[in-house]
Amino acid sequence: MTNGILRFNTNSPVEVALRWDDGKRVEGRYGEQVLYTLDDDRVMYVPPVVASRIRELGIRAREAFEICKAELREENKRWIEWRVKRIEEPRHPASSPNSPEAAAPVPSNAQNQRNGSTHQTPKPLDLQAAPDGTLLPVPVTGAGISAMDLALSGAAEIAQRVESRARLRNYSLQFTSEDIRAIGLTMFIQAMRERGVTWDR
Repeated sequence: MTNGILRFNTNSPVEVALRWDDGKRVEGRYGEQVLYTLDDDRVMYVPPVVASRIRELGIRAREAFEICKAELREENKRWIEWRVKRIEEPRHPASSPNSPEAAAPVPSNAQNQRNGSTHQTPKPLDLQAAPDGTLLPVPVTGAGISAMDLALSGAAEIAQRVESRARLRNYSLQFTSEDIRAIGLTMFIQAMRERGVTWDR
């Protein structure tokens, strides 16, 4: 018995948890789909690409994660891109009950010693929600802009451009936050070796 079928509205992320690890492949009016029973007794039908992404992320039964049926547009073209991502659980409660975003965890003393700084407490990262529900850093201005800010901003923009070009050629390519972090760190290290570079927006 189920309480119904989960319907996905475009550009509206939905938090779900599976009842069992694996789904069942079925044929429907929209072609081959994968049927999952959810933890709240509903069911959902998703394309095989979503099932593949769930397996890639290693998502298990009763683990909360997010699915978004994103509608993308470029000039006169429109297409659907399914996005699946883990929900990061905050390690610390939000500092204010009026602030829904959780502050980034503060590194321990051991982490500070590895980075060569033992008496400076880093400021928590301010986050804001994007239209698709993704948490993004609040833009930094003035003296707060550093080589690391520029490198990570550049990495995010580069990843976005490459994904856009891949979609135009019907390639399936999606960078994760870990990919962007790795690209940004590489750019930062190179910038430090070259004694600083500027990012041309």
